[in-house]
Amino acid sequence: MTTIDSITLLVGILLAALGFAVGFGRALRFFTKGIFGFVISVFVCATFGGMIAGIPAVSKLISDLNEYLGGKWSFLETIHLATAVYYLILFAAVQILRIAVVRLIGAIFSADNSVMRLLNRVFGMLFMVAAVFLLTLLVLAVFRIFDDTSFVQGIVEDISGSFLGTLYRHNPVKFVS
Repeated sequence: MTTIDSITLLVGILLAALGFAVGFGRALRFFTKGIFGFVISVFVCATFGGMIAGIPAVSKLISDLNEYLGGKWSFLETIHLATAVYYLILFAAVQILRIAVVRLIGAIFSADNSVMRLLNRVFGMLFMVAAVFLLTLLVLAVFRIFDDTSFVQGIVEDISGSFLGTLYRHNPVKFVS
């Protein structure tokens, strides 16, 4: 076990303890507020927006709006303003849905009985470790994009032979192929 592995294990244990202390509801609120919530909403819109736009009724609505706006001013049809409006509405809907779901889950896990308190703490512990693990995978995926820079090559060399090095080599998150 290398020094980096020891530090990784210690950080994992500390995150588990922190998750146990704050509980699932608070950990979930922390990871879905602010910039994290914004990034989650953008990711959901980018991932599912095209699929939703492919639904015939939605596609026709966007096309009709584009055609209408183009009749008013051809530039608006050229820039596909209707598609931009669609994604803005989708983003707002995802934000509202995200907030509602997080509040509902937070309320469920803050019920005042011994079983829910235990579940809240155990799920908080698991969620905190899983969320930071996912963030680590995302950071390593970004590193993969800049693989040819000396900064990233130095980091990869430092973590080779460790758990993080194995994660880097076998990272399931890939932004480029």
